[in-house]
Formats: sequence, structure tokens, C-alpha cells
Amino acid sequence: MHFLHPTFLWGLVALLVPILVHFFYLRRARRYEFSQGWLIEALQRSSRPYLRLHHLILLFIRLLLVLVVVLLFARPYWGQASSTGDKASVLVVVDVSPSMEPGFTQALLLLKEAIGRDPAGYEYRLLTTQSLVPEGGFVSRRVLLERLQAVKPADMGLSLATLLERPEKLFLGASYQNRKVYILSDFQASSVGEIGKLNPRALGEIVLFPAPTFPLPNAYIDSLSAEQRGGRWVLRYKLSGTQNQLYKVSLQGRTFRLTPGWYEEVLNISNIPAYVCLSIEGDAVDFDNQVCIGIGEAETIDQQAVWQGLPQAKPYFDKLHRVLGRSPFQTRGSAGVSSAAVEIVMGALPSSESLSWVIEGGTLVVFPQENLSPATWEASPLAAAIKYRGQERLSEQVSLRPESPSFWEKVFVSTGQTPAFLAEPLSVSVVYDFLPYQGRPLLKEVQGRVLLWEISWGKGRIYLFAFPWHESLANHSLFVPLFERIYVGSLPSRQEWIVWLGKRKSFYVRGSLDTKVRLRALNKNELLLPAFERKGEKMRFFLGDVPITADIYRVEVGERAYAYLGVNISPSESVPAYMPVEAWQEAGFSVEVRQWEAGRIQKRGLSWGWRDWWGGVLFALLLIAAEVYWSRRLLRPVATVPAP
Repeated sequence: MHFLHPTFLWGLVALLVPILVHFFYLRRARRYEFSQGWLIEALQRSSRPYLRLHHLILLFIRLLLVLVVVLLFARPYWGQASSTGDKASVLVVVDVSPSMEPGFTQALLLLKEAIGRDPAGYEYRLLTTQSLVPEGGFVSRRVLLERLQAVKPADMGLSLATLLERPEKLFLGASYQNRKVYILSDFQASSVGEIGKLNPRALGEIVLFPAPTFPLPNAYIDSLSAEQRGGRWVLRYKLSGTQNQLYKVSLQGRTFRLTPGWYEEVLNISNIPAYVCLSIEGDAVDFDNQVCIGIGEAETIDQQAVWQGLPQAKPYFDKLHRVLGRSPFQTRGSAGVSSAAVEIVMGALPSSESLSWVIEGGTLVVFPQENLSPATWEASPLAAAIKYRGQERLSEQVSLRPESPSFWEKVFVSTGQTPAFLAEPLSVSVVYDFLPYQGRPLLKEVQGRVLLWEISWGKGRIYLFAFPWHESLANHSLFVPLFERIYVGSLPSRQEWIVWLGKRKSFYVRGSLDTKVRLRALNKNELLLPAFERKGEKMRFFLGDVPITADIYRVEVGERAYAYLGVNISPSESVPAYMPVEAWQEAGFSVEVRQWEAGRIQKRGLSWGWRDWWGGVLFALLLIAAEVYWSRRLLRPVATVPAP
């Protein structure tokens, strides 16, 4: 066991006081006056051995009370004994969040001066809120001061609570058991985090260096969204700042003078750009004066849709494409087409070239030809994976029964008797009976005949209809959810792409199994590999809680550009919501505060948190109650003389 404040152990000298009182009390002669002989027997009972034991119990209670009070101030904790005297291992934590920028230079001078006054036996390790990992191991004071010269404010920092939650790793390799943590910060609530979850004893003594704060008037965009209305993009944002003050806000070359509040702007642009930016000019705090939002698709994305079907059917599918916001189909072969494309084959069977392209990630929609014969099917490359078992002619309209209702729910007008559903009339005269060895049915009719198969083919997919194309199917509602399914995740949707640093957000992209997601900063040409998880070809990457540069990022999936993502400072970093240093004491830390006063570093005293001392105080109060009880018991008169 060792102590955070060993100086208070001098208080153990006070243990002599109860001992001296005890012996003084025993040696004191007590005089009794009596007039009757039976009182002599009462005096004999008062000197019996068990009463001497009561005196020893009282002495023990008093000694224990003094010991508990001294330990409350010395604050013991358990660990290996240290023979290093005044030597200590110090973790120096520097807050580099944007709010530190105005007074950062002066704050570093405060920290350096305090370190210069430390004992010669201290060793140091530097950790900034820009990284979870400290910068190297423990070093001398001179090396630490050199490293502090290179520390600069960043765009975003991790919270102090996040950095300090694993003290055993932060102090790994320390030479001494005595631990201290120096923290330089402006102690915003967003910068501190949830310190109540930390282990004060594992971190040792905390020394806080409150950075000088400059409460300058600040304006920032704290909300931003984009949506399509009637074919136009509408940008909605909230300007925060000093009430009734005019700010100059720029958007796509246009400048507005606005007071704080909510605003909407229509982007009157024929070709929507990949991103748009809002900026505030002339604001005193400039780290949050610009925010960008990605609303368009990346310029290099290949959105090819290849047509190899009947010419008279193409206008119908182009119409469906326009409903989904896609470009018309291109009439050409699949040679040289990217794997992001969709190919429609009608009235024929796919060629070997088309299937090779699907293996690389393409999507193929197949309507078999009319009067399909077994011999024709056997000549197709599909015959190796899909068995053709003949055809059946139908005389009634088809009632649909989907295998996945959540996917086909837009097809149906109303739900009928399970498992049948009522959809728009679907009239087909013949249905082919296929049996894919590795496929699953997406759509069945009420009698159980499969009308649409989804078949995995390499990295791509084949959608095989069990009936030939007919013009009456052109406006049938089943094709809208079909193409929605085809395009899910394969291309970025036209919606907002933005993330606030400090607020976790996820995005979905699609790519082959051997591709990775990368983010490339356009202004600084930096490359970032975000954390992501994969489910087949669908990938989900996360951003927001990792400190990165605020910038415009191009999302790259493999070798192709996918979309643009605007990354900006969290609005909470602009709000002067400071956490008082007393919060550290309430969380159970032993805190020392060093700050500038009248040009000198002043220290504010040692203290401790209630979570560590409330049990000791309660125990001390119980000891006081026991001491009072035993004292009164021993001081009671041994006999009572009855009144005459």
C-alpha cells in the first residue's frame, strides 16, 4: 500500500493522545463517600477485570478513530511498493481540439513552465487528443519540451475520458510506480467526456492546467440538410451566432447577409455538382467557418445500362429508368462495360461474353425467347447451372405470391388471403419451369410456379424471368421494385453526404469482395482508410468519432470514385459549455489546479472526491458514536444511595 498524499501520515503522531489519556485516567484516584457497609461491595465490583477490558475497548476505538481520519487525508491505494522517493512517471495530455486555438500558445507556455519546476527525477510521456496512442515511450524533461514544440491545434480531438480509460496501457513501460497525469485543456464538456467511468486510483494524481479562454463572438452552421423538391435541390441550414448581428454567408458564388436563424436556398443548377459549400466570412473564430455537403454523384462513376433486347421494348424500360432517376439504356454490347452496369437480354439467351462480364460483378436481366425448346436451352451456357424442365400454358390471370414480401410490397395493391396477393393484372400465356442449382425464387404465382429467379453468378447476379417479354408487361408495377433491387447499393443515392466530427455516422457502399473503402481529402490530398464492416458485396463504413482533417473527401471503392463526402467540425466544439474542475473532484480524483494569476503560476489546494471518502467518513462517525457510548458507560456512578 502507498499513498497519494503521504505528508498527512504525520498525523499518526496523534495516536499518542488517546494512549496518554488512557493511562492518566487509570492512575487517577477516585474518592467515594459512603455511610453504609454494603457500598464497599459495589466498589469491589467496579475494579473487577472485565471492567478493565471495557477501558481497553474504549482505547482501541479512540486509536482507530484517529487512524481513520489520518488515512482519509493521506488517501491510500494498493500497488507495488516504490523505492524511488520523489521520482514519478508523468503522462502529459494536451487537448488539441479547435476551441484551444485562440490561446494555445499561451497555454503551452504555462505547461512548459510547470514542467520546468518539477523534480529532476520525473519522466514524461506525451499524449494528444488527436490520437489514442502516446507519442513514444517515457522520456526526459528536455525531450518532452522538444516534442511539445511540434504540437498544434487540430480539427477535432478525442475526449479526455476516452483517452484515459485504459491507464495500464498509457503507463506501460513506466520506470516508477508513482503516477501523475498533467492535463492541458479548456475543459469544454465536449472535450472532457464522461470522466465518471474512469478509475482515479489507477491514474494517480491529476494536475489540471486550465487554458486561457477567449470568449469571442462565434458564428457557425450547426445544421445542414439537402433534399429534392420538384426536380430541384433545396438546401436547408441553421446559422448560429450573436442574435440580430448580420453575417456574410456565401453559397456557390452567391453572398447573403443574414442574422442567426433557419434558412432555405434553392440550387438553381442544371447539372448538380458533387458537393456544395456554405461559408461565413469575417467571423472571429475561423475553424468552423465552412461546411460542405455532398449531394451529387462522383463524376467518374460509370452508370452504364446496356440494352440487348427487343427495340420496341426499350422505351418502356427507359421510362422506368427515368422514374428511378437513372439515365437511359445504352444500345451496345457488353464488351468494355464496367461491372457497375446492368444488361437487359430479351428474346435471346445470354452469350458467354455476357456471362463472363457478370462473373466480374455485372447484373444481367434475362427474358427467355418464345417457344423455348430443350435443345435451344442446352446450347446456352446457362444450361450448366440452370435446368430447363419444359413449359406450361396458362389460361387465367396470374395472382402473385412473393417469397420476400418486404421487397415486393410496392407491387401489391392489397393483401388477399394468405399466401395470395392482389396485384395489377399480370397476363402471361406461358411459364417456363426452371430449376437453378444455386438460385432462390423471388416471385411466385399463387399455384407455386416460380416467375422470377435470383441467381448468384461469380461476383454478379442474374435475374431470370420464367416467361417471355410481352408489351402488356411494360407498365406492370413489378418492374419498379425489381430495378430498385438491382440498383440497391450499386450506385450512390442522390442524398446528402455529410458528417460532423464527434458524431458517429455510417454510410453504405457496394463493391466486390477484394475492394476497400478509401477517403481522399481533396484539399490536402491525404488518404484515409475508415473502419468498415462487410456483408457480402455490401460495405458499411463509419466516420465521425475519429479525429481527421475537416475537408471534402472523395469516397473511393476500389479503383473507382463513388461519391463526395463533406466533413466538418462538430457544432458542440463551438459552444462554450465549460466543465468546472470541481467535476473531477466529484468523480473521485485527487486534483491540483495550476493556472496563471498576476503573471505567476498559482496552485489551488489538494482535494478528493466524495466517492472515495464517503465510506471513511461514515465509518469515522460510527466510531465517534461508539466512543461516546463507551465513555458514558464507564463514567456512570457505580452505586446509587437511596434517599432517606
